[in-house]
Amino acid sequence: MGVETNVRESQAATMRVQRMSMIRSIAVLMHPLQHDADRLHYRIWPIIANWRAMGVRVDVVHGVRGHEDALLAADVVMPHVDCSRLDDATWALLQRHPRVINRRVRDIRKTAVSAQLLGRSDAWDGPVIVKTVGNCGGLSDHRFSRESGPTLVDRLRHRLTFAAQREIHVLRWARTLTRYYLFEHMRQVPRGVWANPHLVVERFLPERDESGNYVMRMWITMGDAGLGRVLRGTDPYVKNVNAALEEFSTPPPSVEAWRRSFGLDYGKIDFVIHQGEAVIIDANTTPTVSGDGWSEKYVRQCEPLARGALAMW
Repeated sequence: MGVETNVRESQAATMRVQRMSMIRSIAVLMHPLQHDADRLHYRIWPIIANWRAMGVRVDVVHGVRGHEDALLAADVVMPHVDCSRLDDATWALLQRHPRVINRRVRDIRKTAVSAQLLGRSDAWDGPVIVKTVGNCGGLSDHRFSRESGPTLVDRLRHRLTFAAQREIHVLRWARTLTRYYLFEHMRQVPRGVWANPHLVVERFLPERDESGNYVMRMWITMGDAGLGRVLRGTDPYVKNVNAALEEFSTPPPSVEAWRRSFGLDYGKIDFVIHQGEAVIIDANTTPTVSGDGWSEKYVRQCEPLARGALAMW
């Protein structure tokens, strides 16, 4: 049995190497306005560094318009558009290519990801959290709201909302948030939130450890490869800036099942373990790192993800 297992594993490894050698070029597609992306801390940069070190040509393309031939000529297309929903032109082109990372993922808004959404008339007697429909407080969606960028009215609305001392008072028309807001009960949620199409209300189902810290878990995945991260902190709104970082190697089976069902080849899944069950909080197709993405630390850390992408086909 041991010999047969070793033979099968060796054959599988050989097939993976053969598949990886088929991929000689990758086109990374970004939003037309995303020209400063190389200065941002996206995890894609250390992944690209690994691909290039493996001899794969990587072209970063900004927008579909005028780049259709280049995108379709690449062996693999990877959309890295930092918006919560892909536009029609981008989505249509991706469907024309035979090898697309995240081919099935068009919409990562809370309305597409969350199973904790509440309506005003729903029966729920626990704490709730108010979030933007879009990822990252809606900030990227605001920036890339249209190919030409936000209008003057959009920018004024954003500046008024972004003033943290008054933000909670304008939730009725806010499209972006600097943070999410917790309430002990649905009755405390400002009335205008329920009518705001840019905000959602969710059941707040936290994970707490034995010390009373709040816990957030992140599974960063590329194909069958992945990195696990755990944040622990005293603030219910757990983020890198206010929490301690730990690692884990394998996500709960239900999280992996959700990833496959959703079609997430590359990205980050935020989840907690609440009363013994994994609860998906968020999904992101343009995850970031907390430092210089081109550093040796992150390039080395992301090598399994880079190989995971090449082994998908």
